[in-house]
Amino acid sequence: MSLKTMVDGAGQAIADTMKSDSPDIAAMRAPVLASLDTAERQWAEPAADDRPSWFDEDNGHVAFSPTLPNGAPLTIDGQTRVFVPADRFADYLQAMRIAVQTGVFDKEISGGAGDSPNVSGLATVPMPDARTGTYEEIRQAQNADLARRRQTDGHAPTAS
Repeated sequence: MSLKTMVDGAGQAIADTMKSDSPDIAAMRAPVLASLDTAERQWAEPAADDRPSWFDEDNGHVAFSPTLPNGAPLTIDGQTRVFVPADRFADYLQAMRIAVQTGVFDKEISGGAGDSPNVSGLATVPMPDARTGTYEEIRQAQNADLARRRQTDGHAPTAS
């Protein structure tokens, strides 16, 4: 075997090792978006879905703890649990959807999809402005907005 053949073979082996198929980030985002659909539905219709939820409401605030399909936490601003005023939560979920769709969480999603269940990141979701009105009026308006988004955006959740 000639030296050139060995060098060419080693070079190809190194190139094959270094070449990595980049993950399909849209496919990696899909389960997070589906879970957001579920969270939105559970928020709008609390008794309609008995699957585990990403959130708990108490005393006017929502403790929000999103996870990836493998159970790894999806961190927001480095935190595994964030607290959102209840009257802003539906709007917060929409802001998170936009952040996921635009790639803000790509690092956290791809990192958490591996074997490491403890992936932190600095992706943020902006806190929506407060709406005016009573709590019930705000919640009804948010649910109406959610229903319109489901119809126009085509991301109506499916039962699983």
